[in-house]
Amino acid sequence: MSLAVPQIKSPGGARPTTPLARVGSPAPGGSSSFEKALNSWTLIDLPSLQKKMDTNALEIEEFQSQSVVNRKDLAAKTKSFKKLEEPEKLSQINPLLKAYQKEIDNLTKKNKEIENIFYQVYKSVAEAPDPKPLLGVSLDAINKVPELDRLKEEKQSLEQRLLNFADYDQLRSKLEKIEKSLKEQADSRVRAKEEEWKALVDEKQRNWNQKQKESDKTLSKYKKDLEDLKVSGEVMKLKLESQKRTLNDDSGLGEESSSGATLKTASSMIELEMISRDAETLKVRVLELEKRNEDLRRDLSIAQSDVEKDKAKELSNKRISELESETALLVGRLEQERRTAESLKSATSSKIESLTREVENLQTELKRLHENSLKMVDYDEIKKELEIIKSVQFGGSIDEIGDESGTLDTIVLQRNKQLTEDLVALRQNQETLDKKCKLLEDRLGESSTEIQRLRELNFKLETDLSSVQQHSSDNWEAMSMISSVSRAPSIRGRVSPASSIAGGFSGEGLEQQQQQDSSILPIITQQRDRFRLRNKELEDETKKQFSKIVELKREITSLKNDNRELYERIRFLQSFENSRNRTTAASSSEPEERYRNTYEQGLHPIEQFRMAESKRISSKMSPFERIFVSVTRTVLSTKLTRLLFVTYCIGLHFLVFLFMVYFTSPSSEVGGGFSDVSKVVGEAASNAHNLVDVHDAIAGGGSVVNEGSVPID
Repeated sequence: MSLAVPQIKSPGGARPTTPLARVGSPAPGGSSSFEKALNSWTLIDLPSLQKKMDTNALEIEEFQSQSVVNRKDLAAKTKSFKKLEEPEKLSQINPLLKAYQKEIDNLTKKNKEIENIFYQVYKSVAEAPDPKPLLGVSLDAINKVPELDRLKEEKQSLEQRLLNFADYDQLRSKLEKIEKSLKEQADSRVRAKEEEWKALVDEKQRNWNQKQKESDKTLSKYKKDLEDLKVSGEVMKLKLESQKRTLNDDSGLGEESSSGATLKTASSMIELEMISRDAETLKVRVLELEKRNEDLRRDLSIAQSDVEKDKAKELSNKRISELESETALLVGRLEQERRTAESLKSATSSKIESLTREVENLQTELKRLHENSLKMVDYDEIKKELEIIKSVQFGGSIDEIGDESGTLDTIVLQRNKQLTEDLVALRQNQETLDKKCKLLEDRLGESSTEIQRLRELNFKLETDLSSVQQHSSDNWEAMSMISSVSRAPSIRGRVSPASSIAGGFSGEGLEQQQQQDSSILPIITQQRDRFRLRNKELEDETKKQFSKIVELKREITSLKNDNRELYERIRFLQSFENSRNRTTAASSSEPEERYRNTYEQGLHPIEQFRMAESKRISSKMSPFERIFVSVTRTVLSTKLTRLLFVTYCIGLHFLVFLFMVYFTSPSSEVGGGFSDVSKVVGEAASNAHNLVDVHDAIAGGGSVVNEGSVPID
C-alpha cells in the first residue's frame, strides 16, 4: 500500500533562501566573528531550544510507538479481512476503510506538526555561524593558558635578569678596555723598567769606564812618580853617600844636614798623608755624586715614560665606566617600566573591552527579557483561562470550585462521579447497538446466501462464456477485457479516495458492485492466468536472449582479441617490408586504423615509452646508421636469414683462417695447421648452431619485434 506524502512547505509561505548547507563558519582570527557568533547564539537561546526539542522528541517518540501499534493493528485487521469470505468482506470493508483513513489523517497531521517544528528550528539556526572553528580556537586558547602563564612568568624572570644584566655591553667593553689598558700598562711598565735599567746600566758603565780611565791615569801617574821616586832615591843615595863622605870629613856639619833632611822627610810625609786624606774624601764625594746621578737618571727615565699619564687615564676611564654602567642600569629600568606600563595599558584596554561586551550582552539580555515581559503581559488572563479550562474539563464552574475546598481531589471525585454516570449511559447505548448489530448480521447472512446463489449462477455463465472465448483470438479477448473493465466503473459508480487506497468503493455503488463481482471475477482470473503464462514465456525467452547476448559478447571479445593478435602479426610483417609496402599500409582503411588504435592503447606504458624512445633515437640517427639498423633487422627477422648470416660468417672466418694458416705456417706443417683449423671451424659451427637454436626458442616464446624496436647485439 502506498500513501501519498504531502509536499513540505514553509509555514510562512516561501521557503527560506538560505539552505542548511550554506551555513558556514566565520573567518576565525577576528573579534567581530566571535561577537557575531555570540549574538547569533544568544538570540537562538540554545537551552530553551533544547528543552523545546526534548518535548517535541518525546511527543514524536510517543507518536511513533502509537503509530507502530496502529499499523500492527491495521495489518492484523487487513490479514483477517483477507481471510474472510466474500459476504463478510462487504460488511467489514467500511470499518477497515475508516481505520485507514484515520491513520492517514493522523500521519498527515503529525507530518504538518513535524514540518512546523523543523521550520521553527531551521528559522532559528539558519543564519547561525558554525561554532566548530570558534570552539576550536577557544579550546586552543584554553589549552594554551597554562603555557601562556608559564611563558609570562618566564618572560618576567628573563626581563628581571635582563635588567640586572643591562650594563652587560658596557661591562664587556669596559673589560676589553681594561684588558687592553692593562696590557698597554704592562708593556709601558716593562718598557719603562727596561729603559730605567738600561739607563742605569749605561750610567754605571760610563762611571766604570770613567773610573777605569782615571785608575789607568792614576796608575800611570803613580808609575811615573814611582820611577821619579826611584830616580830621586838613587839620587838621594848618591847624595847620601856624598854626604857621608863629606860628613866623615866634617862630622859636625854632617849632623846638622842629617837633621835638616829628617825634618824635610817628615814634612813631606805629613803632606803626603794630607793629600791621601783629601783623595779619600774626594773619592767618597765622587761615589755620592755617582749615586745621585743614577737616581736622577732613573727619575728622568720615569718622568719621560707615560706610566703616570696611564695611571691618570686609567682612573678617569674607571670613573667613566662606572658612570656608563649606572646609565645602562637606569636605561634598562626605564625600558622595563615602559614595558610594564604598556602591558598594564593593554590589559586595561582588554578588560575594558570585555566589560563593554559584557555590558552589551547584559543590555541585550535585558532587552530580550523586557520583550518577553511585554509578551507575557496577558499572563493573568491566560491563567484565568486555564482555570476556566480546568473547570470545564473536570466539570463545574470557577465559582463552584471556589465555594468548595478548592483542592484537586474534590474536583477529581466529582469528575469521577460524572464519568461513572456517563459510562452507565454508554453501556445502555452499547446494548442497543448490539441488538441492532445482531439484526444487521442476520440480514447480512441472508444477503450472503443470496450472493452465493448468484455466484453459482454467474460461475455457470462464465464457464459457458469461457468455452466460447477459447475459439476467439487474443486481440478480441483483450478488447473484450478492456471493454468490460471500462464499463465497470460506470456500473459500480463513483469511487471514494479512501476506498481507492484500500481497493474498496463507496456506499452508493455497493449493491451494483455486488451484482458485478460474480460475473467479472472469473474473467479477471482467466485473464490473470493467461498473463501469468505469457509472462512466464516472456521470462524464458528473455533468459534465452540474455544467454545469447552473453555468448555473443564473449564471441565479440574473443574476436577482438583475435583481431588484435592478427593486427600484431600484420605489424610484425609490415615492419620488414620495403618502403612501398609501408606507404600502402599507411593509407589503410578505417577498420585497420581502429585496430591500430586499439593495439597501441593495449600496449604496456613501458612498451609505449620504449617505442617512443626508439623512434626518437631513430630520428637522431644518420642515414648510414638507419641503413645498418634496417639490414640488421632484415637479417634477424626470420630463421632462414639468421641461418644464412651465421653460415656466411662461418664461411668467411673459415676462409680467413685458411689464408692465415697457409701464409704463416711452413710447408711441412701445412697439414697440421689445416687439421687445427678444421677443429676450430667445427667448434665455431657447433656454437653458431646452438646460438641459432636459442634465438629460435626465444622467438617462438611469443616475443614480438615491434616496429620501433632496436635489435640487441
